[in-house]
Amino acid sequence: MNLRSPNLWIPPYSKYQTELHHTIHQLRNKGRTFDQIAGWLNENDYPTVRGKTFRSPHVHSIVKKKRIRDERLSKECEMTISNFDLRFVDKTLINSEVVYE
Repeated sequence: MNLRSPNLWIPPYSKYQTELHHTIHQLRNKGRTFDQIAGWLNENDYPTVRGKTFRSPHVHSIVKKKRIRDERLSKECEMTISNFDLRFVDKTLINSEVVYE
């Protein structure tokens, strides 16, 4: 059996990362450029996740990576089933301690 899933391990966004993306998304909808958004975030004391000041490429990266993440999470799972064997070996007697009286 082959199972491919894009979301077996995806680290969750922190509350701050979610807030940053939401704020950037709102400002983009108002027609602001990435450079203008970076300036606005710096003026309003929003540090990057790593505590630095924003620049336009960083703002663009946040939007791009969130879009890629959402696309990856929305993909359908592809599953194929073929002939396979499943073997189970009970090793409880082999690994248990022997008690002699």
